Amino acid sequence: MSISSVKGQTTQLPNYSCSENNVSIQFTLSSLPHSASNSALNCSLQQCIVNSNNNNNSCFSSSTPCFDYRTINNISYCAPGILCSILERCDNITRTCSSNNSICVINSCCSSQAVCLPLLAIQMCKTGWFFTNNISNARYWHTASVLSNGKVLVTGGSANGYLNSAESYDLSTGTWTTTSNMTNARGSHTASILSNGKVLVSGGYGNGYLNNVELYDPLTGTWTATGNMITERAFHTASTLSSGKILVTGGDNTNTILNSAELYDPLTGIWTNTGNMNNARRWHTVSVLSNGKVLVIGGENYNGFLNSAELYDPSTGIWTTTSNMTNARTEHTACALSSGKILVTGGAGISGALNSAELYDPSTGTWTTTSNMVATRYWHTASLLSNGKVLVTGGWNGNIVLNSTELFDPSIGTWTTTSYMTDVRQFHTASVLSSGKVLVTGGWNGTNAINNAELY
Repeated sequence: MSISSVKGQTTQLPNYSCSENNVSIQFTLSSLPHSASNSALNCSLQQCIVNSNNNNNSCFSSSTPCFDYRTINNISYCAPGILCSILERCDNITRTCSSNNSICVINSCCSSQAVCLPLLAIQMCKTGWFFTNNISNARYWHTASVLSNGKVLVTGGSANGYLNSAESYDLSTGTWTTTSNMTNARGSHTASILSNGKVLVSGGYGNGYLNNVELYDPLTGTWTATGNMITERAFHTASTLSSGKILVTGGDNTNTILNSAELYDPLTGIWTNTGNMNNARRWHTVSVLSNGKVLVIGGENYNGFLNSAELYDPSTGIWTTTSNMTNARTEHTACALSSGKILVTGGAGISGALNSAELYDPSTGTWTTTSNMVATRYWHTASLLSNGKVLVTGGWNGNIVLNSTELFDPSIGTWTTTSYMTDVRQFHTASVLSSGKVLVTGGWNGTNAINNAELY
């Protein structure tokens, strides 16, 4: 981030603060026309007009007082009022900043000298959906993992063949960086964060069904092989247990849809079989409950769509059935709420795409229906936001790929539509970042794999 600070300076308590490259950035907001650090300045910079058209003269709808900054070329940017003393001065001759992560503005009210406005500040005035930089490879059936350093690792997937490439996203710069390739090209695999910060990628489909497994080390950016799974599988699930072990369940391979489950021990790098599920299933979901047990929900097998659910107890390695969902469903989502309940949404059922939603209560082992989503959808995503609401994005309704999104409020049990994604997509990923924003990557638009990414 291209900024400077003045040591020892005191300021009023900022409304926003963040840290970038070990420099504290402070933002002071004003309900008046932009005042920066000196309200006596006569400044022509005006608070931005809020409208949904999102053109150069307006901001995304935002609760933050946002102001219209202008570059020497009269390009408009929206950002909060910013303390002048922390801003780098633009080059007097070229009117450029030393970093691509800042923009030179001439109408800032700071002084007659143009200053560099950090891109991070611009993002603070954006709500709803907006594009960030494209991923290097178009891809779907990939994975996205939020690393302990806050970056997002995207691996594999499909796009005119299966991919072994991997790349990481840095929110502070909005950029993607390619990292070393996996040993095996794969899609429909799983990726799990281990307690040591490494990422375990298992199975999937590439040159046939795979049982090989590899580890990504964020410190070195390299992949190493670890022990193979006992069974080849794709469209399976992987869950991180409280013990640090990884539980893999179900999926399919060349021969069958699977009911087997196995455990990976990060200390030994070895997989062992654990008890079989009561039902073979693929395209199911799993949720680790607050009591440490693992809830497996729905999916499909050769007998059709499933409404069954079962629990795995890591302390005994035993599976037990729990009550059935109201609706049989596959290709749905399951999201753990802050209350500990599990919200299941949409999916494909006997009658086609579903908009129904239901809640599982671990304390009673029972399901209750909640209000329906606005749209029918499957192959969508569901993400728990920092405010406790659940964001559902995209998917397929049986006829078209969707860019619609909606929010579930657990406190009142209702759904409301929110702004549309910029692109339609299914088979995409959605990652909740440390900032609270949601990063959506790739997917399939009905015709092609997608290489763009956007933030909510």
